[in-house]
Amino acid sequence: MDIKQLEVFARVFENNSFSKAAHKLGLSQPTVSAHIQNLEESIGKKLFDRVGRRIVPTQEAKILYRHAVEILKKRDEALSELRSLNGKGFSGLVRVAASNIPGDYFVPHMLKRIREKFPKVLFRVEILDSSKVLKALTEQIPIYDLGFVGMEPQNKRLESKRIHDDEIVLIAPPYFKKEEVELKEVLQLPLLFREEESGTRKTVEGALKELGIGVSSLNVVAYLGSNTAIKEAVKKGIGFGLVSRYSVQDDVKCGKLKIVKVNGLNIKRFFYAVKRKDITPLPVVKEIWDRLEKLL
Repeated sequence: MDIKQLEVFARVFENNSFSKAAHKLGLSQPTVSAHIQNLEESIGKKLFDRVGRRIVPTQEAKILYRHAVEILKKRDEALSELRSLNGKGFSGLVRVAASNIPGDYFVPHMLKRIREKFPKVLFRVEILDSSKVLKALTEQIPIYDLGFVGMEPQNKRLESKRIHDDEIVLIAPPYFKKEEVELKEVLQLPLLFREEESGTRKTVEGALKELGIGVSSLNVVAYLGSNTAIKEAVKKGIGFGLVSRYSVQDDVKCGKLKIVKVNGLNIKRFFYAVKRKDITPLPVVKEIWDRLEKLL
């Protein structure tokens, strides 16, 4: 068993495909197959079963994968730290998961500053719902180094830093005549709502619950998967939205959307950076975490 075999195995396991793993690794499919065959021979266990045109990992593969990810992560940590000691500066891949607002607004700003300080660091950023970001970070072997979410983490295995505050506002088409409405009027408006796992939606639901209002009391006409989708639907006159103030600032300035004050409803929230407490981060991830306040 060698490190290259483990790397190939991990990619095949993650993609459930020899061909996809070969493409991502820049190898031929026969080479990938040979690595897996050699690995199986060295451990004396079968790692994948073929079911029709699919491959299915065996129980032995699931056990090996947990350890393979740890070994590969340790390799990356060692190489990154050695490069730093050699004066080559921080380098390596940092994997980030972010919910919509942090992913669209905060992370790009952070990347610009990080590129200035650590030009050799490569980032891979994926946009997920807040709940999915937190769930991914609490997996036994997380595939992300950092997360950015719109809800406070509750899991004790996670460490978090509050990075920004925000406000959820009611948005309307620019031709909507009122500058403010009463809360009871909002219950009658056709509303565009985020999906169930969204941090924005959970924040809105929590604020309404404190006022004794359930989601069933609202006139929800559609559930959409992002703030951008809600904004575009509002522009087209389909309904009204409750979204992050951050996400509509430019549209309001350009006159494409209008923020309407809701008397009796004040929804504040915070955004958080998140990482695992119990896993030693890559040196560059630790450096970024320690400098977060200056980078954002």
